[in-house]
Amino acid sequence: MDRIHHDGVLIVGAGLAGLSAALSAAPRKVLLLTGAPLNQGCSSAWAQGGMAAALSVGDTPELHAADTIAAGAGLVDPVMAALLAREGPAAVRRLAELGAPFDRTAEGGFAQSLEAAHSRPRIARVKGDQAGREIMEAVVRAVLSSRHVEVRAGARLRGLLQDAEGRISGVVVVQNGRPLEITAPAVLLATGGIGGLYGVTTTPAELQGEGLALAALAGAMIGDPEFVQFHPTAIDIGRDPAPLATEALRGEGAKLINTSGHAFMAGYHADAELAPRDVVARAIHAEIAAG
Repeated sequence: MDRIHHDGVLIVGAGLAGLSAALSAAPRKVLLLTGAPLNQGCSSAWAQGGMAAALSVGDTPELHAADTIAAGAGLVDPVMAALLAREGPAAVRRLAELGAPFDRTAEGGFAQSLEAAHSRPRIARVKGDQAGREIMEAVVRAVLSSRHVEVRAGARLRGLLQDAEGRISGVVVVQNGRPLEITAPAVLLATGGIGGLYGVTTTPAELQGEGLALAALAGAMIGDPEFVQFHPTAIDIGRDPAPLATEALRGEGAKLINTSGHAFMAGYHADAELAPRDVVARAIHAEIAAG
């Protein structure tokens, strides 16, 4: 087995999380490993609607956090919801500074649309529903132009290395058909979710949870693994991954109808098409089960 030592931060995964971490690690050297070419094989590039953040006049992080907690039906950690809502506006502005071409109003502010479970327009969008791809392209450009980051594509994670005390000291990857052992003083796993394990997914099929599984085997505590991102209006045409009818459609007034042409969501939730995703998904399932 080939072996190398990286004297810096070793990051596995090149979605928005891994790329953002790589930029934030400066001036420390970063070795970024990804199984797929940059901007491929990650959910970040597939995101459609945009980023939720309290950016408009009359909106606040407190209102955003309250909407998040309400949509979570008792399952949301209020401290983390407050953190997410508080840091959201700065995150959007930072991505705009990196070159993400967010849609703008005539006054130059962020154009924001309404989506499910939000009490007011809060979704900063890019070219309508192309936020994920455009944001990722901007962040990829920033990473590739950063002198402190080295990217190795085609490196698939196969194992974690641990020292005598059990601490993570590196990774084992397969690159060009050969195993490679990489040690480093700091290792970050940003390997994405587990959507690819399902019969039909709306995320890249490559996302099969290797990072989560290896972390668990190494003794990490895995929090809330039952929460898997899904999309209630995936289009059932026998394809995996399934194509999406973007959530922005319902935000702009689109209706969900059944075979009889009846707009059924009002019978399941007061917010109808703008109900939280889990409510919409269960309603659609009930309508299908009823014929």
